[in-house]
Amino acid sequence: MDFNALRCSGRDGTPCAPGEPICVHFGELHAATVDPVPLGLGGTRIHLEHYTPSADEASRRLHKLNFGRVSLLGVSVHIAEHYADVTTISFVLNRDIEGCGGRMRLAGSRTALLQSIGAENIVITPRPEPEHAGQFVVAATWQYNQENLAALNAALVAEWEIFSSRMAHADASAGRTPRANAWLRRFLPRRGRPGGGRKTE
Repeated sequence: MDFNALRCSGRDGTPCAPGEPICVHFGELHAATVDPVPLGLGGTRIHLEHYTPSADEASRRLHKLNFGRVSLLGVSVHIAEHYADVTTISFVLNRDIEGCGGRMRLAGSRTALLQSIGAENIVITPRPEPEHAGQFVVAATWQYNQENLAALNAALVAEWEIFSSRMAHADASAGRTPRANAWLRRFLPRRGRPGGGRKTE
């Protein structure tokens, strides 16, 4: 499956800009949005927390294949490679995921993923809200350097391979080739390809 199926853009397909929402696309599908994406420390620190999958059926099925992990890493790579002033990414991962095999296990899996990209100051805490009892927040910070950037890219490739394998398995019973847009067309009408672009600032 084509790695270029994963793309980031701003609202309405415009190029991403620091401090603005980041839309995650999978082929023709707008799969999720990170919003807000606040900047701090004079624009050198960016915070990733509010990840919202799109509400349509295609996005829901995509996230059941653990697309959220690919999204997290894809957004992080995009920031690291396109936002020249950002040297620190802070993460707060707290989205509940149905069928994840247990919330403590989910927190452990997120911790391992963050460790694999060189993140530091990793802290796991229970969510304080009564309606979220039993859920955990995983917080961490990631510093830009060549070693961490290499680890981040390697983790993205590894998660993409896992995700692609799950897509292939999901399509196997129907005898379909696991290509992004062919898979998506089973769940939504054909849409125009969102625009995008590389940020050079």
